[in-house]
Amino acid sequence: MIPIRRMSFDWSQLRDRRWFGGDPFLTHLVEALSLTFPLGERFFVDAVKRFRGELALLDMDADIRAFIGQEAHHGRAHETFNAWLSEGVPDAASLEARVARTLEEGRAKMSPMQQLAVTCALEHFTAVMAELLLGNAVLREKIHPDVRRLLVWHAIEETEHKAVAFDVYQKMGGSYVMRAIVMIDVTITLFATTGALQAQLMRASGSSRKLGRALHTFGWLARIVPPYLAYYRPGFHPWDRNPLEALESARVELGIAA
Repeated sequence: MIPIRRMSFDWSQLRDRRWFGGDPFLTHLVEALSLTFPLGERFFVDAVKRFRGELALLDMDADIRAFIGQEAHHGRAHETFNAWLSEGVPDAASLEARVARTLEEGRAKMSPMQQLAVTCALEHFTAVMAELLLGNAVLREKIHPDVRRLLVWHAIEETEHKAVAFDVYQKMGGSYVMRAIVMIDVTITLFATTGALQAQLMRASGSSRKLGRALHTFGWLARIVPPYLAYYRPGFHPWDRNPLEALESARVELGIAA
């Protein structure tokens, strides 16, 4: 059973604006992702909820409810972090508005099944990034403890529910072709949007974009390439990769139950 946890976060003691090991590139990359999370989580919830009453999904009702609950809490938690971020970045609201426009354009152009396929694709991205974080203590140790608690909790729950949207898509007859094509489009859009947000955050903080920092970051991110590419396998399922040991260790680290 997927648990719904109610976590609270206090950012009043977080003073360090380069909270990811002093690295502005990594810090602003994660902040760019955080700016997409509240609205993105709502998109995911809406995409799955549209199909909740279908007969084929009766056996998934508990998992769907847990998915909705976890994602709703993630969105609210990142809203509090983004509010802290906006104190140091005056135009953070305009960055979130850019995310809102992208998602609204998607809603207007795509069918419910396509929006569900987008959700599956983005859930896969969050799952492979979560696996990278949970499986690498060196990377986690670079993060300020207050932010690390948020990101590790988020990663735990993204791992716990990583197959829910995918299973809904499969049960509702979603095709492999749509899934693969949508992932290509999502990949391009995600990198373009996140890259633009990160660039604006770096300009706002006066951070330089040094090649060495970027290459170091890409060295970490290169580790998500093999699990990302696995999504294009016709027989793929999110639980083909089961980072159970890392997941259990992260739960112990945060002192939360399975």
